[in-house]
Amino acid sequence: MIMEEKATQVSIKEHNIGLIIKNVKENQSVTRIRLNIVTGLAKSTISVLVSYLIDKKVLSEGKKINSKLGKKPIILKFNKDFFYIIAINIGIGYITVAIANLFGDIITKVKHRNDAKGSRESILNNIFNTVEEALKKSEINFKKIYLISIGTHGVVDPKSKVVTHAPYFKNWSGINLYEIFNKKYKKDVVVENSINLGTIGEQWKTYPDISNLIYLDVNYGVGAGIIINKKLVTGTHGSTGEISYLPILKNYDFERLKDNTLELGLFEAQVDIVGIVNKVKEVAQRIKTDKNFKREIADIDFEYICKLYNDPNVNFIKKVIDEDVLKVLAIGIASIITIIDTEIVVISGAIIDLGEKFIKRLKDEVYYIVPFKPEIVTSSLKKDAIILGTVKFGINHMDNLFYNHFFSIRL
Repeated sequence: MIMEEKATQVSIKEHNIGLIIKNVKENQSVTRIRLNIVTGLAKSTISVLVSYLIDKKVLSEGKKINSKLGKKPIILKFNKDFFYIIAINIGIGYITVAIANLFGDIITKVKHRNDAKGSRESILNNIFNTVEEALKKSEINFKKIYLISIGTHGVVDPKSKVVTHAPYFKNWSGINLYEIFNKKYKKDVVVENSINLGTIGEQWKTYPDISNLIYLDVNYGVGAGIIINKKLVTGTHGSTGEISYLPILKNYDFERLKDNTLELGLFEAQVDIVGIVNKVKEVAQRIKTDKNFKREIADIDFEYICKLYNDPNVNFIKKVIDEDVLKVLAIGIASIITIIDTEIVVISGAIIDLGEKFIKRLKDEVYYIVPFKPEIVTSSLKKDAIILGTVKFGINHMDNLFYNHFFSIRL
């Protein structure tokens, strides 16, 4: 009975500490008096717990506020540098590592090319080297690092944290990044799919007041991140938003839908960057007559396609993009909108390099298909969305510890 009472006392204290930290961290001008009002805790309880948190250096005292009555109240501040987070984005083209404090301020960021076709060992060594470079550059004591937040290409199982499917990475499927990084660095680790983290980053920095958002990344691969009621939706197996497998064809062919064995997914193979380049090459091979087309077929890349698409002269690339890619992509977006009553669709990835005219035509096609017209915009964060989302994902984990499990934190 005594043990139960003691446990209850500890849990109540932990709950009260969480209330205090949450209010101080999420508000700029909080005093002990204000805490008494918003939390309902007794002044004596607040005094004892605030002193305890100041002693632990979780909180500190700031400037005094002018007051006509009695002593001037002192503003309490959360120590944003109490711990730091290492954020890692394992992308197809690049590995990005950022070190951030508990407010999400990035102290340093390092970016290295990644060889997605390399071995698992070579990719991991590249990540480790990038982490070491970022740590050295930041000059932060490794003991102050509490968490490693990881974003990766591929589907991440919500329970096991194993990457179950990563079509653009060689030998990446089946990897357990949580175990590998926890064992190497002896730190807490969280892992999530990169597109989901890009979604979190976009909402955090650009649309904090939006409750329902779809983040569509069309790059090497196609994926969608979905936020409903301000919460990321991942699904039973972490595959929510894996729209690459939408059974969409420009010309409906049920037999082709059934026979599809493309690892990348039928929809993705038609509209992602690789799919677009392959389609243009296929058409170029057939015609070879367009006077504006002066490049060897083998040398066609997405940058060249964007250039010709925006050329004022009529050329076959415009037709390929508008008649094939744009229409199929519009059907995919319209399909998502009919299922998810979203406020906004944010388009990101290299696809936006096709320019404003492409995006306008895409929006028009989507609006022709469905009567629902959520705002469709391009990402303001662009390539930074995922690493920022990885930082925020880590902050969310740390906030949960500070607010709900304070005594489990290794102080």
